[in-house]
Amino acid sequence: MPASRALAHGTLVVAAFAAAGCGGVSSSPYICPETPAAVVASGALVSPANGTTGVSPSVGRITFTVSSPDLQGTAPGTVVALTPRGGGSPVQQPDSVITTNGVSSSVIPPLRAATTYGVTITSTPTLPGGCSGLVTAALGSFTTQ
Repeated sequence: MPASRALAHGTLVVAAFAAAGCGGVSSSPYICPETPAAVVASGALVSPANGTTGVSPSVGRITFTVSSPDLQGTAPGTVVALTPRGGGSPVQQPDSVITTNGVSSSVIPPLRAATTYGVTITSTPTLPGGCSGLVTAALGSFTTQ
C-alpha cells in the first residue's frame, strides 16, 4: 500500500474509533428521559378549604400547603391549575405562587359560578444533569356559588 494511501486509511480508522467513542474518554452528553418520572407530593387547600361549597366566584386568591420545596415560593415553571369538574378548560396560573411561613398562595382570576374546581400544583424543577423533573400535588376541590 503506498504511504499516502496508508496514511489516509489510518486517518479514517482513527476517525471511526473516535466517532464510536473507542480508545478514549467518551464525551457523549447525558440524555434526559423524554417523560420524567413524576414525584407526587402531598398538599392541601387552606382557603377555601377542601370540600367547601358556596365560594364566591370572585374569591381572587387561594391558599394551600405543600410538602415539597419545589412547589413553594416562586420557582419557575410552577403552575396552579383549577380544573372544572364535568368539563371545561382549566384555569392555569403559571409562576404565581408566593410562600410565607409554610403557607403558599396564588392569585386566581374570576371563576365560573356553580362549578366545582379540582386544584393541583405542578412544577418542573431542573435536576442534576440539566434535565427537567416533574413534581405535582393534588390540593383538593371547592365549589363556587
